[in-house]
Formats: sequence, structure tokens, C-alpha cells
Amino acid sequence: MKRLLINISLIALFAGTFTACKKQIADDYNNPELSQKGSMSKLLSGMFINKRMRPSYWDYATFILPTTAAYSQTTALQPGSKMYIPSLSYTENRWVDFYAGAKSDDNDLNYVGPGIMANFREMQTTYAALTPAQQADQLVFMNCGKVLLFDQTAQMVDLWGDIPFGQAGSLNTPDRNVNPAAFQDAAAIYDTLITGLDNLNSYFAAAQLKPEIQASLTKADFVLTGSLDAWRRYANSLRLRLLMRTSFVNEAKSKAAVSDMLNNPAKYPLIASNDENVLVPMSPNALKSDVKDALTGSPYAPAFMLDTMMLANNDPRTDVYWDKGTIHGWAGFPANGGASDYEAGGYATYDSATFFYNYNIPGVIFTASEVSFLKAEAGERWGLGTPQASYESGITQSIAFYYNINKTAVLSSGSWKPLTSPTDSTINAFLGKPAIAYAGTQQQKLAKIWTQKWMNCFILQSGEAWAELRRTSYPKLTFALASTSGATTPPQRLLYPSTEQVYNPDNYAKVAAKDKADIKIFWDVR
Repeated sequence: MKRLLINISLIALFAGTFTACKKQIADDYNNPELSQKGSMSKLLSGMFINKRMRPSYWDYATFILPTTAAYSQTTALQPGSKMYIPSLSYTENRWVDFYAGAKSDDNDLNYVGPGIMANFREMQTTYAALTPAQQADQLVFMNCGKVLLFDQTAQMVDLWGDIPFGQAGSLNTPDRNVNPAAFQDAAAIYDTLITGLDNLNSYFAAAQLKPEIQASLTKADFVLTGSLDAWRRYANSLRLRLLMRTSFVNEAKSKAAVSDMLNNPAKYPLIASNDENVLVPMSPNALKSDVKDALTGSPYAPAFMLDTMMLANNDPRTDVYWDKGTIHGWAGFPANGGASDYEAGGYATYDSATFFYNYNIPGVIFTASEVSFLKAEAGERWGLGTPQASYESGITQSIAFYYNINKTAVLSSGSWKPLTSPTDSTINAFLGKPAIAYAGTQQQKLAKIWTQKWMNCFILQSGEAWAELRRTSYPKLTFALASTSGATTPPQRLLYPSTEQVYNPDNYAKVAAKDKADIKIFWDVR
């Protein structure tokens, strides 16, 4: 952690003086690299540029495909004796990218971006140096940054459990905590985030910006274009996610808060349509979704998703998710397949235009489909709203979302005619399939909600897919057994980076007993 704190402080110190990115980001975005002193607007732009918030080769090749996608079975994992042991160097890289980040490599087509925590700490430092009047004007940038920080922090908790949070990276802030940061209890962090997001909803509802501040926010915010209504919907949707994730730990608390939200839509507006999705836009001349080489290394559809869920039910997303295999045709790699089967290949692969050669895959932060499935679960469990309508909206929104990615594809090579969106009658026929139709016992309905939510997350939100799989235990997946003792099945969490043991020994010692792959995250109680 000592090294981590040093890295964070250095990145924060030089956040405004990095060498300008050579990939035209300067032309397209309000790049924090170009400022010689702290700028709240530019620092907000910088948070969106972090490579873990958009589809990049490095994230997919080293982390998503071999870890969160493999363990949620949204990709077919290559069999091996150590297939459930993630690379500690790559998971440490994911850890550092949250806290400290890194400079851009001139040979990297995707700008790496500053660490989320480091960037936010620099925002705090810059904000503290302003006059009270300036702070009143610039508070909107702090609060937008806080929503992003809370989102990414929750994802870190979902991966590791207890993490340094409150004092992490504060060496360069007015508080100047020079000691290695202590690990905070994961459940307590979630409580802080849930309360904070409620406060942010109140702020965005009442905030009135001066015209010049609104113009600066609109320019800096290339994701939500400065819309306070959109930030409010994002904050509330994130809060709903966190409340539902903890709903099996303290159901009464979650039920009360979610009921208040869903029964008061004017007070708690949510993301309701694909037009309101929170997506990091890509551009072939700046930030690009260059994941082709990563998908080449892990190309096959998993059999349960493709064969059992999609083909058997004529799922309209089949064509937009997958390409037909060269040997096995429309078939995914079986969960019990062998290493030789994987190497022989010929199974269905990710769709060429939607994913494989597409520079324009957006960075998915939050979608209307996820909100609909969250509402459906809450409605089914607690008698709120119309769960069937929410469930069917979630599926319909998911179909439209993925077909839009296909239609707006910018290809690195080759050319494919955009796929024709499925008709209403095709979608309705899918919704009526016995395995899909909203019918059965409450548990059967919940299983369908959770399974379709997993289908929608896919590889673009594989971290959410893995978290929800652990929380709900759905869908019911079969994993091949690996031969390495203690790692025969996927882990329940990631191990802390070895550098925490070396540079933060006293604080690590307090969580060392929890640092095992089979220790569940606090919300995983089913």
C-alpha cells in the first residue's frame, strides 16, 4: 500500500501535466492531460477515460475474459489444471488501475487514463483550493465524480470484499493521510455508498447551475452531456442495484428503501429507456473498442448460454451475439469439454460486426434493461409495481440494445450488412416460450428474471454477471472440475495483490484471514 499511495500521489500531482495523448483525444474530449493546473471539468472528463470503464484489449485479454466472464460463463473458458486460478499480476493491475492508474503508452491505441481514486482525490484537492463562491459553482463536478467513484468502488468490493476506501490515496489531499490506508469493512462501504447516492439524488434534483457552469459541464461530460436529470437517474439506478445486491443480507432494510424508491418515481427517477443508458462513447480516431485480439484468444460461445438458453428458445439475440462455428455450426463449447476439443475449435464465436471487429462497442456503465430486471425482482419478491411488465421490458430493451450496437458498428476490417432488428411478433413469440414466459412459482419467476439479467450482462458487463451469479445462484451452471487442489471450481472472490502484504503489512494482517478464494463477499448468503 505504501507503493500504491506513492503512485497515487504522483499521479494526482501530475494529473494536469501528463504528455498529451497522441490518439486525438485532445480533439474529441476535454482531456485532463492538457491542463497545467487542476481543472474540475477536465478532471471529470479524465474519470471516464479510465480503461476499465470501456472495452479495451488489455482489460478484456488480461481480466474480463479469463476472470469475470469465465467465472460467470459468459465466455467459454479454455480447460486446464489451473483454469480457476486468476493471474495475480493481472488482478493486481486491475486493483492499481482503480487506485492509481497509469500513464499512456505511446504504442497503446487506447489511452490508459488516471486511476478513479487518484483522479477523485485530485478533484478534492483542487476543490479545496477554491474560494467558497467558486466551490458553490464547482460542486456539480465533485458530485458527478462522486457517482462514478461510488460505482467503481462497489465493483471493487464485489471483486475483493474489504478494500481501502475512506483514506485511500489521500496523501495529496488536504487531509494528508501519510499512513498506509486501512481496509474498510465491505458492508460498511456499501452502506456509505447507498446513503451517499441518496444525498446525491437530492443534490441533482435541486441544483441550478449558472449558464457558464452548465456549458463547462456539457463540454466536459461526454457521456451524459451535462444533464443533471441523467446524472440523477444514474445515481438512483446505481443505488437500486446496491440495495438489491444486499437484499438477502438485510431484507427489511433493502425492502423499505427500494419500496420508497419504486413508489415515488418522481422523487427517484430511474433509467427507463435505452435512450437514457449510461454509455462511454467510442471513436475509431480516439478512444476505441479494440477487443479483436482479446476475443481471438477466448472466442467461443459457452454451451449453456447458446445451446440451452438461446437456440432452444429462438432467442432473437442469437444472431447479434454469435457467428456460426466452422465445424460445429450453431453450438457452444460444452462445460465439460476437454483441452483438445477447445484447441480443435470450430464452435460458435462472437459476432464479427457486433463484437469482433467493432471499434464502436460502447463502455457500458448502466442500462435500462438492468433497471427493468431490478424492478422485476423487487416487484416479485415484495409485491411492488408490475414485475411481469418489468421483466418483459428488460428482455425487449436488451434485444434492442444489442441490435443497436450492431447497427452502429465501425469495423476495423471487412464489411457486414447490419442485422435487421427482430419484429414485435418474433419478440412476443420468444416471450411466450415456456422457459422464458413469466409463469410458474415465485422462485421460478425469480430464476427467469435472474437468468435473463445474466443474459443481458453478457461480456460487456461480465463483472455484474459474476456478482449476480454469486448473489442469486442463477442461472444454474455446470463448471468442469480443475485438477489443482483448492481451485477445482471458480473462486468466490479475488485474492489481494501481493504488494499489499509487502507495503501495507499491518493493515493487511487485519484482513489476512479473509484473503482466501473461497471466502464469500458479504452479500453472498444464498
